[in-house]
Amino acid sequence: MVEYISDTYNYNGNTYQRRSYAEAKAGATAAMIASALIYKALPPFSNPFLRQMHKEHANNNLYKDAFIKAVDLSGLEKKGLKVIHKDFTHADTLLPKNKILNYDVKAGLNAFFNPETTEIVLNTNKASITGFHELGHAMNDMRGKFGKLLQRMRGPGYWLAGMMGTIALFTRPKPKDAPRNAMDWVQDNCHWIAVAGMLPTVAEEALASHNGIKMAKKAKLPNSAVKNLKKFYGKALLSYVGYAAITGVSVYAMNKIMEVFTRPKKIENVRTR
Repeated sequence: MVEYISDTYNYNGNTYQRRSYAEAKAGATAAMIASALIYKALPPFSNPFLRQMHKEHANNNLYKDAFIKAVDLSGLEKKGLKVIHKDFTHADTLLPKNKILNYDVKAGLNAFFNPETTEIVLNTNKASITGFHELGHAMNDMRGKFGKLLQRMRGPGYWLAGMMGTIALFTRPKPKDAPRNAMDWVQDNCHWIAVAGMLPTVAEEALASHNGIKMAKKAKLPNSAVKNLKKFYGKALLSYVGYAAITGVSVYAMNKIMEVFTRPKKIENVRTR
């Protein structure tokens, strides 16, 4: 005797069983756990950069004068570029508004270019090696049309990558051999689309480093220091490439897990009524 299964239907000569809400919920939970575990792999991409960043504090004097000269040679100060030095002071007993970024900048572990205020913000007493890269960001924004376009695409790119993560969590109510529409194509390729969303950031970071190294050479930074600069920026770029790759892998894993939990099951020898 064949067991009767209530929630079944026929399609293309085959019998399928719909998946339950509980299965979809379990799939979403498993997908999000998998994503969190995959992102645990990110530190190895950024650790080489952070280790060298700590080491470069002792070499700051090799880069500080050349960085100041590079800013002058860029001509961007005439267009409003400012270099803001940040260091720890006695007033730092109160937590700043953006406490993590401010702490890292003051500690010489980070630096940034703010396109809204046209400011390069860094600790010039510890992290001048980062300044050339931030000058490259300023050149992208204030001089180059392509670099400016890449900068403007970073935000939408992050949004697109995040949206693909959400789409990966959608259910799959159709059999695998059912006709595909545009939304099905997006679901099937959401991991590649997520990676594509991260590419403007990777490209803009690479271009900023390229421009920064050019300015370091123009400022007569010694060849040995330029080689070290390239190595340092290469490690920094690796962290962005790693983030893009991990994002793609995470979205792919969520997509496949949801397919396992929510795609209708093909079943054999079932009598429906």
